[in-house]
Amino acid sequence: MASMERIVEEGLLIALSAVRMAVKNHIIVGALREHRDFADADYAAAARTELNRLVLQNEEDAERTGRQRKNLARQRSAFELTDDRRLDVRQLGLRRQVHLKLAVALRTVADDDAQVAGLLDRARQDASEEIGAAVAARLADQVIDRRDPDYGQRRAERIRVLVSTDLAALRSSVGAKPS
Repeated sequence: MASMERIVEEGLLIALSAVRMAVKNHIIVGALREHRDFADADYAAAARTELNRLVLQNEEDAERTGRQRKNLARQRSAFELTDDRRLDVRQLGLRRQVHLKLAVALRTVADDDAQVAGLLDRARQDASEEIGAAVAARLADQVIDRRDPDYGQRRAERIRVLVSTDLAALRSSVGAKPS
């Protein structure tokens, strides 16, 4: 069986991965849908919110597990507990401790500016790679062969899309008023 420290370390890695993915998604939505620039303070707040949500969740899980343990132990006197039931009571106690230690570890990360900054850097890199792949795919879809028989017929549609989508987004990003 794995040690308590290893279980907490692995739980922390999983939780930090989930937080990084959530922040990455915030970055992508902000960049693509809302056309926002990356601001460390905004995303640091989002990371801390996610971390604190996981702290609260683990504290609640520890409380729930503690109640389950007490209820199971009270069902019969200690002399009447089967070996399986004693093992269940013990496992619930260990699970409660893991949740509490994981909550402390997550709170420690949330309170550490350097760790939050590292989390943001990784989330920003992940978002950048994902956005880059999406832009590359979009550009690849827009490659047009002048030898295509429909090239001239589709030109008006391509210009309309360019004006309504790309130029409109560019205009709004520089604060120009529509003419």
